[in-house]
Amino acid sequence: MAAREEETWKKEEGTGIAPNDDDDDEHDSKERVLQRYFLQEWKLVKSLLDEIVSTGRVSDPSAVHKIHGQEQGQLLEPYLESLVSPLMFIIRSKTIELGIDSDEILQIIKPISIIIYSLVTVSGYKAAIKFFPHQVSDLELAVSLLEKCHNTASVTSLRQESTGEMEAKCVMLLWLSILVLVPFDISSVDTSIVNSGGGTGEDELAPLVLRIIGFSKDYLSNAGPMRTMAGLVLSKLLTRPDVLKALSSFIEWTRELFSSTADDVASHFQLIGAMEALAAIFKAGSRKVLVDAIPTIWNDASVLIKSALASRSPLLRKYLVKLTQRIGLTCLPHRLPTWRYVGRTISLEENISLNEDMDVPEIVEEVIEVLLSGLKDTGSLKFCYLYLSIYLVLFIIHQNVIFGTLVRWSAAKGIGRVTSRLTSGLSEEVLSSVLELFAPGEGDGSWHGGCLALAELARRGLLLPSSLPKVVPVVIKALHYDVRRGPHSVGSHVRDAAAYVCWAFGRAYHHTDMIYVLEQLAPHLLSVACYDREVNCRRAAAAAFQENVGRQGNYPHGIDIVNTADYFSLSSRTNSYLHVAICIAQYEGYLHPFVDELLHSKICHWDKSLRELAAEALSALVRNDAAYFADYVLEKLIPFTLSSDLCTRHGATLAAGELVLALHQCGYDLPSGRPLY
Repeated sequence: MAAREEETWKKEEGTGIAPNDDDDDEHDSKERVLQRYFLQEWKLVKSLLDEIVSTGRVSDPSAVHKIHGQEQGQLLEPYLESLVSPLMFIIRSKTIELGIDSDEILQIIKPISIIIYSLVTVSGYKAAIKFFPHQVSDLELAVSLLEKCHNTASVTSLRQESTGEMEAKCVMLLWLSILVLVPFDISSVDTSIVNSGGGTGEDELAPLVLRIIGFSKDYLSNAGPMRTMAGLVLSKLLTRPDVLKALSSFIEWTRELFSSTADDVASHFQLIGAMEALAAIFKAGSRKVLVDAIPTIWNDASVLIKSALASRSPLLRKYLVKLTQRIGLTCLPHRLPTWRYVGRTISLEENISLNEDMDVPEIVEEVIEVLLSGLKDTGSLKFCYLYLSIYLVLFIIHQNVIFGTLVRWSAAKGIGRVTSRLTSGLSEEVLSSVLELFAPGEGDGSWHGGCLALAELARRGLLLPSSLPKVVPVVIKALHYDVRRGPHSVGSHVRDAAAYVCWAFGRAYHHTDMIYVLEQLAPHLLSVACYDREVNCRRAAAAAFQENVGRQGNYPHGIDIVNTADYFSLSSRTNSYLHVAICIAQYEGYLHPFVDELLHSKICHWDKSLRELAAEALSALVRNDAAYFADYVLEKLIPFTLSSDLCTRHGATLAAGELVLALHQCGYDLPSGRPLY
């Protein structure tokens, strides 16, 4: 890919014509356009990199901010090594050359760190960190650099552009996260022990380890990205077999934080950082290392989950849910269930009988209860709105909605992972509990979390085909979930998640098990794809239908419908209602579901513009079956014009007028002697 892009760039460069002079972006593929603009930017980045490598420093600090525009990580990946490796080599070589005590070293490191951090932000730290140097001798070097950055006084400024202090700390922490994995006892590479001529006792930690832990604890109270990276360092360091004493000490330190009564901002972020670090430790550590610490940590975490502090902090709840699921996974043996769905149904009963004997620890039951509660997390808005501006109130609500979604998403993944280690009987109990989230009295958060959990269970092969008859009706209801609240409605996130469930069905099941399921889902998916108010829901439903058509084999008119209802054609609501839906309605099985959707959901919608568009869309379908609209649709519609609800009355009146006009234009004569209602 990189060679092909280089060749394209050379050809375009050789013509002396700008790449976008001859080609029109509108008629070019998205990938081609992205590559073209990236290659233009790559030329700038490459020239900047060559200058930095040749001089060993950044000559113009303002130039490092010119590469922030690239946001396509997949385009950057082929060039990542050629960008990261030379820059990290400069940091390493200049530190060795000038020495840690030099005042000049930070002036060199900070601008380079801004570039590296930009690359990490775009491509993700897992992709970039592979190209960091990782010699054993670099461990002390990175610790000393981080110590120098840590002890340097921060410069506060109102300037938009960063001075590189935060980026330098982040890069050093990322570097440490791989260096602490050296395959030797850390005390054997600590020169302070060698120079002193002594050693460490059995219960003593190497000074180098204590320094790393000290810095990382300080960064756990940070509100920025250093908190996450410090947790990453601790997760790699404290799960080493030669640093288990430090793990026990860190757990005791977190217990003190959990029991602290301080309610200031710094303490709150420190608590979040400690919880994030514990979740990372349980992700990286082995069961043998962590199993003894589970009772202590779970007792504190279970109390914190029910506390008022957790109810006010969606971010804290997110990391509590992460920690909870990983505690549950640590308590259970790591093995794939023999009963899970793998594309066939022939030997399922035999496999189920082999996996029924299992002792489940009591903690796991509590873990599942917490995760089920996390599926219906709705956030908390316990603020005094009297003293807040309307913009700040809307911002707070928006943030709680976002983090509430993150909590439910984390809980759904936890349900899937924990269920994958249970017996088939216990998994059925989990599924029953998930389906209870769709009760009529539950809120939109519960329905959203339930859909995410169903998708995770299906995607992992934990939702057997025998359970689909009781799951599919629930998913269909979720596809049309729309609850009116005053002058607006809620439910777009539920419909989007329901489309994700249908997408997961298409990927998870063999076509023989999905024949009747797809027949049920297809009309509802296309109704949402054509008539949903939100563009993300229309596109999600269309993507789910496309996934099922592509993976489930020959579906009637599936390819034609996919070509009609594509990503771009559904971007316009008007085009979806008046063109895409009309094209799909000509195929058998879609006209009546489309009419029902317009009659029962869109004609009475709270949005005036949507009612007007629905009335026009309903009349546009008349040409497909005029008698049906005259005998059935109009008869259903006329009584709605007398509804006590103003929205329904307005929409029905508009639709009735549009239908009568459309019937007349089609040459269909309404009976003069028969009353319409």
